[in-house]
Amino acid sequence: MKRFIKVIFPPLIVFWAFAIFLKFTPFFHHVNGSDEMGSDSVYGLISFYKVFAPGQILIAVLTQWLIIMPLWDRIITKPISAIIILPLIALVCLGFAFGIAYVIWDTTTGIKHLEKICLFMTGVQLFYWIANFLLLCLIDWKAFRKAGTAKPPNL
Repeated sequence: MKRFIKVIFPPLIVFWAFAIFLKFTPFFHHVNGSDEMGSDSVYGLISFYKVFAPGQILIAVLTQWLIIMPLWDRIITKPISAIIILPLIALVCLGFAFGIAYVIWDTTTGIKHLEKICLFMTGVQLFYWIANFLLLCLIDWKAFRKAGTAKPPNL
């Protein structure tokens, strides 16, 4: 049951937080799903998110189950492995952010616009993964507390 909670709970909470952010941020308040969908911009991406959120949540849950949970199990058993795993996830985020930014970038807007889109997409992904791992830490708080309260050997 705890495994099920770790697979379902973090993606749902983070998507909910992202939806609340989009709902109450004036910058994205005017984005309409049908008007902006094919605009090759950040607004088009936000429209895509609004329309296809249920499918994205399903993909997030599958990613959590198939990729993140084995990595998380490794972090629980060997906390030092987080030093390698978490920066690796950040690099993957940067790679995917560049790929998405390049796809939605209009070449006539210049390289600076590509950099802005890439930075925005990296921020969105890092927000998701940082919140996801923080929720996993909260769920497995006892496992981390046990590792931190171990008594040193008597000499």
